[in-house]
Amino acid sequence: MPIKPLETPPDRSALFKVAFLVILVATGILLDKVFIKGPQSVPSILGKTQEIKLPTQKQITKQIQQNSFVKDSIKKAEEVGGVVLGEATSTVNKLASDAGSYVSSVIYDNSIGKIVDQLDKLPKEQQDKIKQQICK
Repeated sequence: MPIKPLETPPDRSALFKVAFLVILVATGILLDKVFIKGPQSVPSILGKTQEIKLPTQKQITKQIQQNSFVKDSIKKAEEVGGVVLGEATSTVNKLASDAGSYVSSVIYDNSIGKIVDQLDKLPKEQQDKIKQQICK
């Protein structure tokens, strides 16, 4: 029977795990500081904040708003939108009128139409009496 030693070798896996976590946290902090830029701080003078807007931004915005291509594109989009809206409206109106006529024909066929068919089967005298009663 072999004799087992009382001392066990140190567990190095725990050391590797701790080192990996430290490297991971350090990498995250480094990426945050170097590559990811936080929100620009607004300078403050005596407690009053001010926003610095570059004149080039104003000029670019004005040029874009005054550009004839942009204006023409907006007008063309409005025209196309109006045409599409007109077509959609006419299609919906046509579908509504078709549905209304279909519903009225179904109602007539299933209710009044059956009554008229039954009246046509009656003798002529009874048909005349019923017509007189209805026309009163």
